Amino acid sequence: MEKSEQQEKRLIAVVGKGGTGKSALTGLMTRILLGSRRLKILLIDADPTMGLCSLLGVKACKTIEDVRNEIIRAAGSGKREDRTRMAHTLDYHILEALIEAKGFGLLAMGEPQTSGCFCPANELLKRAIESLSRNFDVVLIDCEAGLEQITRKVIGNIETLLITTDLSMRGAYTAVAIEKAAHKFTRAKQIGLVVNRVRDGEDSALNLARETEIELFGWIPEDSRLSEWDRAGRPIFDLPEDSPCVVAVGRIMKRMNLGDSSFLPEASFHRE
Repeated sequence: MEKSEQQEKRLIAVVGKGGTGKSALTGLMTRILLGSRRLKILLIDADPTMGLCSLLGVKACKTIEDVRNEIIRAAGSGKREDRTRMAHTLDYHILEALIEAKGFGLLAMGEPQTSGCFCPANELLKRAIESLSRNFDVVLIDCEAGLEQITRKVIGNIETLLITTDLSMRGAYTAVAIEKAAHKFTRAKQIGLVVNRVRDGEDSALNLARETEIELFGWIPEDSRLSEWDRAGRPIFDLPEDSPCVVAVGRIMKRMNLGDSSFLPEASFHRE
C-alpha cells in the first residue's frame, strides 16, 4: 500500500453502549475507505467479543490476550533472562499479532482466557496503539462497550471519538456519560454522535442529539440487508454500494472529512 503524502493521520475510536452497532460502523467505514483511495489503514478490535473480526470475515491467530499470557509465562518461569527477553521484545510480540489483510492491518484484543481483571490486557493494548499507529494513515478502534477504555486512557491519544447509540434512553444516557469522560480522559478534538437503527427518519435522530447536547455526525437507518448479511455470516465488505447503511456511513465520513470523500453524497441532515 502506498502511503498518502497529503493525508493527515487520523486516530478514531468508536464507542457506545453494547449492541448499538459499533463494530458495524467501524466495518462500514473501513469498506468505504478501501474503496476511496489507497491509505494505510489499521483496525483495532478492542472488544473482547471480537465482533469486528467476525463482521470482516478475518480470523485472529494471535491476539493481545495471547501476548499477555506469554508475559505471564515468562514471569512465572523464574528465569531472569526470560523476563528480560520478553521486556525487550514486547513490541515485536505485538507486531506478531498484527494481521495483514487485503488493504488493511488488524489487531485484536482477544477473549480473556483467565478470570480476573482485564486491566493488564488494556495496558498492553494502549502500548500497541501507541507503537503501531505512527505507521498508518488511519487507525479505527472498535472499543468495548462502556467507559473503561476511556477512563483508563487506553484511547487517550485519539483525535476523533464517534459515540454510537440507538434511540433508547439508556443508549442516550451512556452517550452523555461517554462524552463527559472523553473530555476528561482523552485528547479528542472531534466528538460526535451517530444514531443507529433509525426507522422513522432523521427527526428522531435530531431530537435525540438535542437531548444529549452532543454534535450529531449522522444517523444510520435500519437496514435489512445488513441484518441478512450478519445472520448469514457474510463479510460486511460484500454489501452493495447502494445499501442504505453504506450510503449513510459515507455521509457521516464526509461530514468528518475522513479520507477522499469527494465521491460521497452530501450529508442530508441539518441542525437548528
